[in-house]
Amino acid sequence: MHHTGTLFMSKQRPTVDQDSAGAFRLELVLVDNLGRNPQTGKDIKEAYRVQWTGPEAQDFWTAHRGDLTAGTPLDVALERLRAHPGPQSHPPMPELRGRVLRLRLLPRRAGASTANTEAATA
Repeated sequence: MHHTGTLFMSKQRPTVDQDSAGAFRLELVLVDNLGRNPQTGKDIKEAYRVQWTGPEAQDFWTAHRGDLTAGTPLDVALERLRAHPGPQSHPPMPELRGRVLRLRLLPRRAGASTANTEAATA
């Protein structure tokens, strides 16, 4: 299964190591914000644990390691997605795991517009 779209960095920090062949490997935990459940009023989120291996992943890590903080939006293309039992949570939520085909940073949304500071006239 493939996934293409916008996901967000989770609070969990990225990890860097080497795969069995000695290639650079970057692992990220990403979140898909699916919206609000109208029955419970709670936000629905889906977790993705993805790995990216090779020189492109290493170049991305070198260029953007300081930018990969919670909530950072990413444009992703993933492959080989599989559902696995997720970390202990309530309610239990599966975790999707896959490999990165493409990953790039997106700009964060601009903050709320500045308030009108002009004095009101009567």
